[in-house]
Amino acid sequence: MDRSFVSLVAAAPLTRIEGRFQRHTSPQFRTLAGSRGGGRWGRPGAYPVIYLGRPLNSIVAEAYRRLVDPTDGMTGDQVGPRVLLTCDVALSNVLDLRAAEVRESLSLTTDDTTGFNHDKCQEVGAAAHQLGLAGVIAPAATELGETLALFELNMTPAERPALVAQEVWPVLPPDPRPQPVRSLMDELMPRRAARSSHSEETEHAEDEPGDSLGS
Repeated sequence: MDRSFVSLVAAAPLTRIEGRFQRHTSPQFRTLAGSRGGGRWGRPGAYPVIYLGRPLNSIVAEAYRRLVDPTDGMTGDQVGPRVLLTCDVALSNVLDLRAAEVRESLSLTTDDTTGFNHDKCQEVGAAAHQLGLAGVIAPAATELGETLALFELNMTPAERPALVAQEVWPVLPPDPRPQPVRSLMDELMPRRAARSSHSEETEHAEDEPGDSLGS
C-alpha cells in the first residue's frame, strides 16, 4: 500500500464511539461476528468486518438497497424473515469520517460513500486496518444515518459489541426513503430477475448494517 496514503489516513481524526447500534441479518446468522465477504470498508478476503448502523431508518433503508432494489418486481413484504440485532458499542481508536472535510482530505466523494463502487473506501479501510485502528465511522450509504465498520482483528474482547436485543421481522418494515431516492436507486442498481423471496446467496456479501449488504 502507498505509504503516503497511509500517512494521510494516520493524520485523520480518531474518535471514541459509545452508544447503541443495529444490524439486520438472516435468522441463520444471529451473530455479531465479522465477515471477510467484502464490503465498502474491506476487500473480499482481506480481514473480517462487523457492519453496524444507526438509526433504525438507516438499517431498514439499507435492507431495501440490498434485498429489494436489485430484483425486478421485489417488494419488502416478499423479503423475510430477517432479524434485527441491537448491540451496545464502547470503544476508542475509530477513524472518524463523518465530517465532509475529512473525507475530502482522503479524496472520498459522495459517490464513493453512497455508490456501488467501493474501491476508494476499501483503500481507506485497508489503511485504517493496517494502522491498527478499531474501525471506521462514516455517513451511511443511505444518507439516513451512520455506518460503523469494526475491524474484528484490531479489537480486544472487551471492545466487541455487546448484543442486547433481537427482533424478528416477518417482512421488511416500510421503506423510509423518499420516493425520488427510490426511483434513482432503480436506475443505478444492477438488476436481477424477479424471485418470489430473498435467496441466501447474498448473505455474506457484506457492507452496511446487515449481513447481506455491500452498498
